[in-house]
This record gives sequence, structure tokens and C-alpha cells, in this order.
Amino acid sequence: MINGQKVVKVFCHEEKAKEEFDKINNELFDAMYQAHKFANILMPILVALGNLQYALIAIIGGILAVNGIGNITTGLIVAFLQLSKTFTRPIGQISQQLNSVAMALAGGKRIFELMDEEPEKDNGYVTLVNAKYENGQLVETQEKTGIWAWKHPHHDGRLEYVEVKGYIELHDVDFGYELNKLVLHDITLYAKPGQKIAFVGATGAGKTTITNLLNRFYDIEDGKIRYDGININKIKKDDLRRSLGMVLQDTNLFTGTIKENIKYRK
Repeated sequence: MINGQKVVKVFCHEEKAKEEFDKINNELFDAMYQAHKFANILMPILVALGNLQYALIAIIGGILAVNGIGNITTGLIVAFLQLSKTFTRPIGQISQQLNSVAMALAGGKRIFELMDEEPEKDNGYVTLVNAKYENGQLVETQEKTGIWAWKHPHHDGRLEYVEVKGYIELHDVDFGYELNKLVLHDITLYAKPGQKIAFVGATGAGKTTITNLLNRFYDIEDGKIRYDGININKIKKDDLRRSLGMVLQDTNLFTGTIKENIKYRK
């Protein structure tokens, strides 16, 4: 929200933002208060129980030793007293660090959830290759010719090369970020090679969403998106994104030199 404070001000959302912050802050206060309260109560109780145990061992052991019951000696009592301290000391230390343990468990949960995320699946088989014309036919080459082509293997064993032109088609596309909640419905449009197109509309109208769909950051619910006549679901994601240039409105600079940042984006 700090990064987007201009948007907050433009839409006169300051008071609402303050209310939401105060609500979250109060919830954090209550949670931390309860955590510190229980931690501060638990430690003295455990220490007191440890001291009580120590005293009971000393008193009962002394009585038994004086009366000669059970062959209890002074050395045995001292050993039990030492064992009592050794047993209760780690419990007291854990109670002092209860807050840190709770915070570590909360942070660990988020880390493990991230680690358990399923990797992005890519079932595409059409790849992007360098190409050149030989006897009027487009063929693959290892040379950098400035001509790119889609290497499209068909199920019948036929291999087809389609030159990259940049012809985009969307046919009856439906998409939603959540199930059963579409944000785009029955979208049909096209962009011819060399054509300049501008998407104009209010915030949330779906302009960025269409761009994300072209890059397959999300997959559509229904319909088809074709790139040079090829369904983009058949194109490997890495090759699809290599063939497109995308300039985001939020620019992130990575650690390094300007030259390294430019090379990264190339």
C-alpha cells in the first residue's frame, strides 16, 4: 500500500486504508499480547515447579536417609537433586523461547507451502528455431539468420516449419482467475503482423489479463489462442515467451550493472 499511495490518494481511499490498517494492527496486538502473556506466565510456573520438585526430593530424601529406609544415602540424594536440575533446566529454557518457536512455526508453514507448490506444467512440443530458405523451402539451421520459425511436428510424423510473423488470433476466449468467476467471456480479436493495436479501458477491464494470456502466465478456460496459426497450448512456454517482447509498467532493476540489466531483458 505504501508503494501504491498515489492510487490511494487519487481514489480518496485514505480513511478506508487507515481503518483496514488499524483493524490488522489491533489483531496483531491481540495475538502478540496473548503470546507474551502465556509465555510470561508459563516460565515462572515451570521454574516454580522445578524448585518445588527440588525441595521435595531434598526433604523426602533426607527423611528417608535419616530413618534408614530403602538404603538411601546422601550421595543418592545429591544425584537425584542434580538429575532434577538437569531435567527442568531445558524445559525452562524452552518456555523462555516460546515466542520464537511459535514465530518459527508460522514462518516455516509458509515456507513449506511454497516448497509444496506444484511446478508449472508444460506440455508444448512446438519449438522456436533459427531458419533459412533453401530452394524456396524453409529449413532449420544452426546459423543466426535473423529468420525464426516454429518447428511443428505433427502426429503423422510430418515436420512443418512456420515462419514467425506475429499473427495473433483469439477465438471465443473465456478466462477467470477463480473457478466459476469469469473476467473475460467470449473474447474474439486478432492482430495482423506489423499492425499496431491499443487496448483502452478502465482499470480491471482485462487489458493486462489478455497480455498475460498471450504469454501463458495463465491458461484459458475455453476457446483458442493461435500464434501464426498454431494453438499456443502446443508451443513450449519458454519458446513462446522468447518470441515475444514485453515491457511492464513496473520496472524492476536487478543487482548488477546497467549493462547486465539490459542483457537480462534481451
